[in-house]
Amino acid sequence: MKSAILGASFFLLVSTVMVQPVSAVPVTWTDWTSATATSASGQLGSVAVEFAGTVAFAQTGVGINYWTEGDPPPYTGNDLVDNAPTPAEMVALSAASINTLTFSEAVTDPLMAIVSLGRTNLPVTYDFDTPFTVLSEGQGYWGDGWYTTGPGDVLTGYEMHGVIQFLGTVSAISWTSTAESWHGFTLGLAPLTNVPEPSILALLGIGLVGIAVSRCKRRKG
Repeated sequence: MKSAILGASFFLLVSTVMVQPVSAVPVTWTDWTSATATSASGQLGSVAVEFAGTVAFAQTGVGINYWTEGDPPPYTGNDLVDNAPTPAEMVALSAASINTLTFSEAVTDPLMAIVSLGRTNLPVTYDFDTPFTVLSEGQGYWGDGWYTTGPGDVLTGYEMHGVIQFLGTVSAISWTSTAESWHGFTLGLAPLTNVPEPSILALLGIGLVGIAVSRCKRRKG
């Protein structure tokens, strides 16, 4: 009887941990520090970021804040991102080019915030070498467009403002982009989520020990 009660309690505890909702968390966004016509450098927390491609312009903390949010919000309108990208921090592209981001150390599930990818009458395509998912899209600085995704990790924007998340642990990301007047991006990292707190893990351990002791007593009886 005790074993059944302990088992039921343990199952309830595990179920409670597993169904905890994921809430938005503070995201660390890249501080872009320098740029040339073919490169940009920045700092993503403790990780150095290097970009190689064709740069239309870059913002390093000065200028217009293109990371504005309307309704629905393009950057925080999801269950992961708590804060929009840092104002006036961005790398902007315009020409068709091959682009590569390199990190000083591997990062897990990095985020890319995008402003004004394409126009309603002139879509722009990002063809990535890394799988991604779209977290949110909405009303940004230049309006509220839409997007499509296609096979081969392709994102096509029609005045898209939003956030995508790359899947897995990576040390570099590459993609080809098509031409437009300009479209911009920055990178972010969110803390790992869905990891049980130490107190929860301790409770789980106690539950396992209780079940084991109960089973041993039952065998001896």
